[in-house]
Amino acid sequence: MTDLTPDPESDGNATTPRHNFPIFGVPASAFRRFHATVLSPDGADVIGDEETPHPTVYRPDRLILPGLNHRSLNDGPFQELERLGKLLKFRPVVVDDPERPDRENPDRVPLDRLAEQLGYAERLDAVARSVVELLPDTDRVGPPIDAWEVLQLARRDARRAEQLQRDPESLPDLTPEEREGLAVAARSRAVTWGLSHILMASGYGSGVGYGSGVGYGSGVGYGSGVGYGSGVGYGSGVGVPGSADGRIPVMLHLTPATPATGGPTPNVAILDTGLGQHPWFDNSPLVDRNPTVGGQGIGITFPPGQDPEATGVTLDLVNRFLDPMAGHGTFIAGLVRQHCASARLVIVPVMYGDGAADETDIIDALQRLLLWHWVGLDGKDDHGPLDVVSLSLGYYHETPGAVEDEAGLFGAIRALQDDGVCVVAAAGNGATTLPFWPAALAADHTADVDKGRVPVLSVGARNPNDGTVAAFSNTGRWVHTYRCGVAVVSTMPTTFDGSLRGGVNVPAQGGRPERGTPDPDDYSSGFGIWNGSSFASPACAGDMAHHLCDPSFAKDTRPRVEKLTEVVERAIKEES
Repeated sequence: MTDLTPDPESDGNATTPRHNFPIFGVPASAFRRFHATVLSPDGADVIGDEETPHPTVYRPDRLILPGLNHRSLNDGPFQELERLGKLLKFRPVVVDDPERPDRENPDRVPLDRLAEQLGYAERLDAVARSVVELLPDTDRVGPPIDAWEVLQLARRDARRAEQLQRDPESLPDLTPEEREGLAVAARSRAVTWGLSHILMASGYGSGVGYGSGVGYGSGVGYGSGVGYGSGVGYGSGVGVPGSADGRIPVMLHLTPATPATGGPTPNVAILDTGLGQHPWFDNSPLVDRNPTVGGQGIGITFPPGQDPEATGVTLDLVNRFLDPMAGHGTFIAGLVRQHCASARLVIVPVMYGDGAADETDIIDALQRLLLWHWVGLDGKDDHGPLDVVSLSLGYYHETPGAVEDEAGLFGAIRALQDDGVCVVAAAGNGATTLPFWPAALAADHTADVDKGRVPVLSVGARNPNDGTVAAFSNTGRWVHTYRCGVAVVSTMPTTFDGSLRGGVNVPAQGGRPERGTPDPDDYSSGFGIWNGSSFASPACAGDMAHHLCDPSFAKDTRPRVEKLTEVVERAIKEES
């Protein structure tokens, strides 16, 4: 694929750019937290005459490899990484290793041991991904280790090993040591290796990653109070036509709909910032704020003071502006509840208040959710199986045309699809047809059905009045349906009240009451307005869950995949 390849939906002119390349904002706070870097097309390592990669944001000290630790990971992939480590002077270490305890959460059981305890180790090993950290040797001199360089070397040697297997005489100048190295590379499965990307809450705005250099869009910090710029959730006021702006409080006296009786209760997992306090969810039997499997929590655990759904202030402790994406998870939970009152919400925190998430955290959460699903499906726990997963975040891949076999979060999503789970993903806010992952997995809709897996559902945003697609929404053949993503009203944590105040305040005097403009970040009313494909996606997830509440679904004797695939097809047709 090149920048001048005609877009299938364009006029076919060879000079027409294939995509409108988006600006993908990753704030400075995320770069610091994850020690991230930007893969720039200029100067990026490429193999032979392959095309230069697209920009992406990733962790340079980590790679994602196939297989569980102490199982198939060690039979080829890890051995090849050790070989490359000797050449480049680094040491690979599995992050989730029982011999390397988690300092922040010392009681956390590594995934391989947890799967063994639950009896699913072999099953999980077939689809699992492991995160490996690249630690420089103490005597190493030179630039920092770059995971992209290591990844490209692994891919190059895997290709050479494949060439040597086809024709043993094709590389006559190899030394015995090089031939031995290629024998290891042949077992590496390097085509399935991947970078550890930084995902954003369906990015739109004006930040670092794509197109604006490294740093951040507007100097220090993360923006200007409510106004941010790179999430699905997004910004600074509803009133800008065509933009992805808007997070303001509203007054709404509305109780949640009453759950239906007699039908199934579908489980909907929401991977986001978590869930704040709100009467719709507090003490509700239909909310699992701390899901566990085998006694182990699922999702990240926020350090004290860093939960974006508590006070909403975790980044700017000086001026105490609300985090750009604070309340994002609560808003999404409210939308699922509005569209399906009977859904049981499984809350899985993976995203911080700046809207950024580490792919490795998402992979771990999805794989533990997969165990949660299997335990429920096999009747080992009374929570039942997982039915729907809502993902309102994503990224633009460095090689968008060649990601299917790669490691990373796609493996876990494919495993969920194979096992009868609907995965609903936001299409992103880049105003582009460039694939936004993981939503772009929906491009394989027909192939998924043919392979007997539930298709991924990619959801774009449309306007509330005339049904047109929102100007900021991504689109393309990989976006299959749309829901309203502009001027959406949903729940916000009632504990939020940042430092902003009304612009006008007139003290009471002479019998006249105190007057003023509203406080723009006081959400004690419990409701707000926000825009973005982040909120179109959970509306669709709620619609799907609503279909699953039909008593006839529980009586349907067809396999789960077949039944859930029919629900996806319904959701595509019902752009409500």
